[in-house]
Formats: sequence, C-alpha cells, structure tokens
Amino acid sequence: MTSEAGTGETRARVSLLASHWFWLFALVAVSAAFDYWGDVSREGSAFAAAPLAWLGYTLASTATLCALAWGLAWLLGRLPIPQLAADTAGVALAIAAHLLLTGPLWASLLWDEAMTFDAPGLPVLAGALTYLFYRGLFLFARQLFRPPPSRA
Repeated sequence: MTSEAGTGETRARVSLLASHWFWLFALVAVSAAFDYWGDVSREGSAFAAAPLAWLGYTLASTATLCALAWGLAWLLGRLPIPQLAADTAGVALAIAAHLLLTGPLWASLLWDEAMTFDAPGLPVLAGALTYLFYRGLFLFARQLFRPPPSRA
C-alpha cells in the first residue's frame, strides 16, 4: 500500500461510489432491468407468459456475471500484470463463462424453453472493448470532478 503524501497513513479504501466496479454493475443492472421490461412487456411472448421465471433467470445471470467479473479480475490482479489488463480479462472471461456455462445452467434451472447462446468470440471481444471504453470514460470523469489542488 502507498502512503498518503505527508500523512504517513496508508491509503484508505476507495469509497464505494468512487469505485469503477460500482458504476459498472449499476449500468449492468439498469440495462438488465430495461431488457427484462422489454421482454415481458411484449404481448404474446414466452417471456410475458412466464414473467417470474424470466425475472429469476435475469437476476441470477446478472448477479453471476457481475460476481464472476469482479472475482476473476481480483484473482488475476494478484498476478504480476497491470490491473487494467486483469480487470479487462476478468470481464472478458465472465462474458465467456456466461455464454458457455452459467447462462445455460441458469436457463436449464429457471426457464422451461430452449435458449440459444451465441458463440463467445464476438461477444467477448465486444464486451472487452466496451469495458475499456467505459474505463476511459470513468477515468475522464474522475479527472473532471477531482477538486483542484490546494494552494495552501
């Protein structure tokens, strides 16, 4: 851990609201909520016929995706690689795991109709690039809202 300049104290934990993970998961949750609403609000769709089952699948898969992304990024961050690379790989691996393992698992447990999952290549690439773009925006926003240095 690094010391705060001039204080001799170790750097305090980053607050929840300052964490890029918090805002990423908030965006994912809002996106999943809008996706769920769009699915169940279509008259005659399989989702509208079983909204609670689809809610269960949506909640389980979203929570699993977020937990895997954070957990894998944390695990990879323990390796001697840059943290941004570990975080990006964690997100990419979580997307791949969702498409190959956890998505089909939750579908088999919570949904009674056959679900088709994409091959992971393009979604993983798109997700990793989107994550890097998000991190750039997050860094820009942090710089923009950082208070000016004290002149005292």
